[in-house]
Parts: sequence; structure tokens; C-alpha cells
Amino acid sequence: IHATGPLCCDGSETAKSTWELVIHCGRPLYFLPPFAMGQYFKAVNVSKQEVVCPWCLSGGAKLWEWSANTQGAIFTLLLRKSDDRGGGDFREATFETDPEALVGRWAGDHVVLVGDYDSSGLYEKAKSFRNISHELAEVWNRFISIPEQKLTPYDACSCRQISQ
Repeated sequence: IHATGPLCCDGSETAKSTWELVIHCGRPLYFLPPFAMGQYFKAVNVSKQEVVCPWCLSGGAKLWEWSANTQGAIFTLLLRKSDDRGGGDFREATFETDPEALVGRWAGDHVVLVGDYDSSGLYEKAKSFRNISHELAEVWNRFISIPEQKLTPYDACSCRQISQ
């Protein structure tokens, strides 16, 4: 089985590989086989009506894909809670001092990773929420200096067109 991932940031198609590994913009992304049906997940902040779309971050949406790829680490920035800093910490404005900052923005809120099979209807409702995926990728990429761990925003994501 071969699979092809999303387009690279330079417009070229990602490398074809075995079902589990695709090289995207120089970094490995892990995907489940295309024939493995399953539910898709989005990160949703119910309190602030915000959403992070995995496809907008050029990632996969299944729970395993959130877990195995860099996009799952975005929660470390969104859920950060501290009014002080130490080594390895974020050096720009945080939500504690700037209500527009993304770092720490979701700390203490009602946050879920909701699946499209969930009966609550939240997955569909989240389509009307503010999509912060691209902003978050920018903040993440300033924070992480490891090129293979950078996020690649995907401008053509269909949910991004809906939420703008």
C-alpha cells in the first residue's frame, strides 16, 4: 500500500512511501493506512469557541495521528499555565500578561479532542468556531528551533475556507 500526503510548502507533492511514513517538508509524518476507516478528531475549546484543525497543520486527524505527530504537541503551548519563566520556556507574551496571546490561552478552559463519530454534535458545531490553526503554527514555529518539528500550515484546507 502506498499513500500520498498533502502538498509540501513548496507546492510539490509529498514523497510516496509505505502507509505509515510520509516525508513532508523534510519531516516525517505518520499516517494510518488509507483503507483503515476511523473517526477524525479536532481540538476544540468550547469555552472560547476556538478550534485547531489537524489538516490546517498538514497533519492527520485520527487519534493515533494526533498522538504520533508534532501537531499533538501544540497542547503544550495552549495549556501552559505559569506566571513565571524558566529555562526552555516560552519567551514571548503569554495569556497571563496578554489576552490576545495563544500561549496559555486554553489553560483552565473546557477543551476536548472531539471525534466526528461523537453524538454531541460538537464536531460539526466547531466548524463555526474561530480556527486558530495558522496563528498557532506561527507561534509554535518561533518556539521550536528543530526544523523537523516545525508545523506547516496548509492554506487550502477546506475548513479554513469556511471559518474565514
